[in-house]
Amino acid sequence: MKKYSVHEFVTLVVVVLLAISTTGGAVAVVDSNRVQETSSSSSGPGPYCNNNHASDDYEAHKAHVLDELANVTPTTQGYSYATTFPDPAARDVVHGEAVCTRGVGVSECVGCLIGAKLSLAQTCAFYLSGVVKLPVCSMSFVPVVAAG
Repeated sequence: MKKYSVHEFVTLVVVVLLAISTTGGAVAVVDSNRVQETSSSSSGPGPYCNNNHASDDYEAHKAHVLDELANVTPTTQGYSYATTFPDPAARDVVHGEAVCTRGVGVSECVGCLIGAKLSLAQTCAFYLSGVVKLPVCSMSFVPVVAAG
């Protein structure tokens, strides 16, 4: 599992606390197989990702996609961005999408996307797909299946 710097960890904690405070304590993390709602008063096991495990190459590609989503999305008109890495003809290809809520400022978008990226990287480590939905943004990744 990746170790996070103090700055990354503090940013994640701030984003999660902001999300909890602005949603009355509920944050949803979903993927294509499951939906689980967690709250500050919940005693549940926490968010889920899918149950298929990923290779080391897929993990590296996923990290690239999540970084690109967090860095590029706030610079696009409408704060919406999708990317695929590496070339779709390659193996272990990852597709990702991110969007920030309409009307939020760029700093709110950036902060939320950093938290979403860290949440997915940590919670969904070595899983093939995952989605995080926060009040200000959402981010997801899925594998790309080659045709043929």
